Amino acid sequence: MKKSSISGWKNVYIFTLIQTLKNKAFIITYLLLIILMMVSMPIISMITSSERQEFDEPIPVKKVYVNNETSFPDMDFTGVHSDDRLSHISFETMKEAYDTVADRIEKKEQESVILTLTEKEGMYALNLLNANESPIKDIHMQLLGETIAKEFDIYKINVLGIKQEQLAMLHAEVETKVTLTDVNGAPILEEDTSITNSEYWFIYGILIVILFVNSFASGQIATSIVTEKSTRVVEYLLTSVKPLAIIIGKILAMLSAVLLQMISMVVILYASNKISTVLSGDTKESVLSRYLPENIFQNLNLMNIIVCFVLILLGLIFYGTLAALTGATISKLEEISEGLTLFTVTNIVGAYLGLGAANVLMASGVNGFVTFTFLFPLSAPFLLPGAILTGKVSLGLAVGAIALQIIFIILLFWFVAKVYETLILHTGNKIKVKELIKLSKTV
Repeated sequence: MKKSSISGWKNVYIFTLIQTLKNKAFIITYLLLIILMMVSMPIISMITSSERQEFDEPIPVKKVYVNNETSFPDMDFTGVHSDDRLSHISFETMKEAYDTVADRIEKKEQESVILTLTEKEGMYALNLLNANESPIKDIHMQLLGETIAKEFDIYKINVLGIKQEQLAMLHAEVETKVTLTDVNGAPILEEDTSITNSEYWFIYGILIVILFVNSFASGQIATSIVTEKSTRVVEYLLTSVKPLAIIIGKILAMLSAVLLQMISMVVILYASNKISTVLSGDTKESVLSRYLPENIFQNLNLMNIIVCFVLILLGLIFYGTLAALTGATISKLEEISEGLTLFTVTNIVGAYLGLGAANVLMASGVNGFVTFTFLFPLSAPFLLPGAILTGKVSLGLAVGAIALQIIFIILLFWFVAKVYETLILHTGNKIKVKELIKLSKTV
């Protein structure tokens, strides 16, 4: 790839970037995303704060009918009144038929519940029943059920005459430790590389965002090339600019526009999070910190941020080049959807490899498949950023993935340099993969 082959790419870059930023569809989409980022944190804060406030208030249950089917005598559950949220509840032994009380609760006493205690082979079960149309929510039933269960355990211990010393022995923590050793008897230390459920959803969220950005940017690149081919603009450009310079300029311009969107959205989201935290009066915990993994901020340093940014950028360049190559094989705008099928499948394969590796990470930690997915150029941009920020990837492995991405991008540009001039002037039927490979051998 000679220097003369890419001369003029800056002019293509500036022209394409200006046209993209002036495009009405781009502006409208950008404004909608910015507005969404601005209002997202205050809305989430309002919803979660109202739920927490509701949880701190007395629950709407007024009466509990106790249906005791155990061998224990009538029990006293007034101990639940120590919780201010439950101090107003009255307990009444159920003397009528179960169906009669249940029917009355369904029709008239929507703020009452039935507590049924059963016994089978020394095992006890507690069941709460409330009306279908009731102000009592699942969160209220959960609180009431957990508190009653604790009171029942205390009552059961007292009735059975279990002493505190015996209870301490029953509740004593039993810790079992298995140590693997080598042939010499030295312990083999095994590091737990699995991820938690919250870390999995964090990686999943980043993966989906990158997939969305990648699909959007790549689609714009392919559409721009097909549009210029169909309107003969590309023939004018080829009089002063080399074909490879066109593709480089267009890829970098589209990626710049998308990155401008993403960076400004992150800044707005951060500002929105800060504002919502101040307005809620909760200075200890922000809205985002409630949902992000606990160790995320331990790994959020300058080096990790730079590595993640480089990985995402190289991934966008790699997929953008594939999209540009795919777009050059299409001559008509109405064939774009069909023509981009192979590229879309490639994009999804990369994302699904990352998603599969994230599931394996949660189940068993890092293994050969996960390491392969970290390094494979199709999946690395989707999986590695989230894995780095959760502390599951070493810096050496991340650098290796970056090196592989650069090598594959160079090889892809070398391939594009051989066939792009023929493709960009092609106006017939869509060129298939076999024909593309044959073309690269003959040029």
